[in-house]
Amino acid sequence: MIRPALPDDDPKAVRALLQPVDFMDAAMPEEIIDRMRTGWQLPPQTGTATLLLAQERETGEVVGLAHAVPPVQWLMEAGLARSLCLMLARALVELEAVSVADRARGYGLGHRLVDHLVHSYTRQGYQAMLGGIHTHKPHLAPYYEADGFHILPPGAPLDLQLPVGLLRYPADPSMRHLARPLTSRVSYQAGVLNGLLAGGTS
Repeated sequence: MIRPALPDDDPKAVRALLQPVDFMDAAMPEEIIDRMRTGWQLPPQTGTATLLLAQERETGEVVGLAHAVPPVQWLMEAGLARSLCLMLARALVELEAVSVADRARGYGLGHRLVDHLVHSYTRQGYQAMLGGIHTHKPHLAPYYEADGFHILPPGAPLDLQLPVGLLRYPADPSMRHLARPLTSRVSYQAGVLNGLLAGGTS
């Protein structure tokens, strides 16, 4: 059973699933857990953060999770006008973590978690899902390609073609960007996401 995380979910179980994930910010796992325990959500104007849990129906044990959040911090640091930042926070979402317990692997659970996130954000009008994988985990590339993501070379920036011009999302040399359009109006080609905010910025 895949469902949103609740404040009374076991933080130890969630922490155990977050532990093997390579976060760029070491404080992120505890921040995710704190948000879960308090029921905290992003302000509506800055988009939707989602933590999904996969729970065994018979035992109730949590055996998988997926977390996604709009890249608000990067957008704010990119020097964009606040109105454009807020529009992009409702158009772009970043896949921060997918984790499945060892004994639950091999059944497609991770792909189902990603599919749930994709469908949820598509229904909300989001236009693209971003993400990143570390170069020291090359086995993840075909995994995310199977989920419909385009995978950029190590260290290659992802360019976002906006009505106001090009916005570059840089990448650390140890990282590879992921990009998946969520609407037919957005397309990916050679490191560029085209068609974002095609309705205008007013």
